[in-house]
Amino acid sequence: MDSYDILKHIPLFEGLPRNHVEALAGCAVQKHYSSGQTIFTDTQEHRALYFVVWGRVKIYKASPEGREQTIFLFGPGEPFCLTALSDEFSPASAMALEDTRILMFPAEILEDVARKEPSLLFNMLLVMSRRLKESLVLIESLSLKEIPERLAAFLVHSLKQKKEPDLYDPGFSHRELAKILGATPETLSRVLRKLAAEGVLSVEGRKIRVHDHAALEELTRGS
Repeated sequence: MDSYDILKHIPLFEGLPRNHVEALAGCAVQKHYSSGQTIFTDTQEHRALYFVVWGRVKIYKASPEGREQTIFLFGPGEPFCLTALSDEFSPASAMALEDTRILMFPAEILEDVARKEPSLLFNMLLVMSRRLKESLVLIESLSLKEIPERLAAFLVHSLKQKKEPDLYDPGFSHRELAKILGATPETLSRVLRKLAAEGVLSVEGRKIRVHDHAALEELTRGS
């Protein structure tokens, strides 16, 4: 699939005239990353907007001691590094969680199209507003909720977006899930075992099957 065929199905470019989408497609660079490969770090100077063609990407912060906090997960069709339009450095790092293909645009080209097409700016504003809301939810979760509540809230939110409402398959290890929740792998394992013993869920390899949605919802409220 060429770059134009990819872009015309991406919500961020809805409403753009064909010639502008073609211009963006013409300057796009496709790159492939293996699972665990770094896409960029918060110490690298770069100005580009990225889209996931297929695969999955995590945006994360890492401490000097090596502790990580995953901030966002992105899948096919989703843009990331929107701060490239205003900053030379990304505030966080990005890594492929599985074999991933990325579409990359130089920020200068995107800025040029945005000046001509207000619909692109409006679409970007919608995306950034949603990201801000997600960031506030993450801050609330990490600062006010215990690990079981964080896990429950994450599962409830994730399962709402799945075709199979009882089975969560993250596509990555529980170690990565622990980083999303701001927990250690050992703590997450203990919480999963406890919830499994209570009949709320069961663990099938890296997959998590929910048996009691009511109990999970109640747990998100700290009950």
